[in-house]
Amino acid sequence: MDKAIYFSGLNGIRTIAALAVVFSHINNRLHYYGVPNLPLLDIANFGVTIFFTLSGFLITYLLLEEKEKTGTIALKKFYWRRVLRIWPLYFFYLIVVILFNDPSTLQWAILFFVFMVPNFRNSFKETINTVPGSHHLTYMIGHYWSLGVEEQFYLFWPLLVKKLKSILIFACVFPLIFIVFKLILKVAQAPEGWLTFFHYTRFGCLVIGALGAYWVKYQYQSILTFFTKPIVDLCCWFFLLILSFNQFHIASIIDHEIVALVTLGIIFNQVVNPRPLINLEQPWLDFLGKISFGLYVYNPLVIYLVALGLKDFDFGSIYLRYVLIYGTTIAVLIVVSFLSYQFLEKRFLKLKSKFTVVPSFSSKLQ
Repeated sequence: MDKAIYFSGLNGIRTIAALAVVFSHINNRLHYYGVPNLPLLDIANFGVTIFFTLSGFLITYLLLEEKEKTGTIALKKFYWRRVLRIWPLYFFYLIVVILFNDPSTLQWAILFFVFMVPNFRNSFKETINTVPGSHHLTYMIGHYWSLGVEEQFYLFWPLLVKKLKSILIFACVFPLIFIVFKLILKVAQAPEGWLTFFHYTRFGCLVIGALGAYWVKYQYQSILTFFTKPIVDLCCWFFLLILSFNQFHIASIIDHEIVALVTLGIIFNQVVNPRPLINLEQPWLDFLGKISFGLYVYNPLVIYLVALGLKDFDFGSIYLRYVLIYGTTIAVLIVVSFLSYQFLEKRFLKLKSKFTVVPSFSSKLQ
């Protein structure tokens, strides 16, 4: 049996991205708890880009390993692995939210979420009729756009890896073409819906992650040596710090591609640098990274339910109230995500072994 592939520190990156989204969502829903909202964090939006880059890196690396090992890509097995990883929690939460909301607010637009194309709905929502109260349902599942983007990308990506003679050339050129296309739309003053669609549909960031996988797989030492220099590692972390304070913006057309490149720098330092500036291979980060899918999926509903219980609490100090809000909400979210992983996701993840060609594991925790 081949030795399973494991990359250190990746669960730490997942944890950072997931918590960035959670904190920003709490900020934007503090009025649920009876206190003023705080600013949305740019790092939440960019946190999804971090997820995309990491996903493109890891899945492409496994695809390259499979192609090298077997000479091809078993597409059906790949799609079954994706179904078993994403669909159980995706549809479980979707059903819970639908049942939780007023059935009268449902409309045909829910089909965007059922068929995993919510990024289309988010982009062209001005053309979609809504009914009173439907905004609440939309908030509960609005973050599903990113899951739709990933599933759409992986419909064609393994086929390209299988068929293209040089995936490296494609991975280098595609992000540039993607940026140029966005620029053309902006210069041509295309309808806002199309600009929004390409803002949400970050295939370029996924391919940048894939490019990083190629560099690691085939040991492009000059590139890896550059990214793993201490000063570059420091700059990548400083860049994330700037994102945390909403201080980064060059141009909306390329911001996310820049974040994807920075994410590659952090990935490289975790997986190939024996002495990274910040070592993310820590048990608590590994634990949170293991349940990060649940942290991302459940957070809107958990925020709402915890707020129902806390909105009437008054400890006199607004600062103590904030501590209670963030501490309680995140603690409950962690418990819910852990239980979901143990009793729902894990059952389906075990089935993935039937469709595994290249063995891998994402966490050292069992």
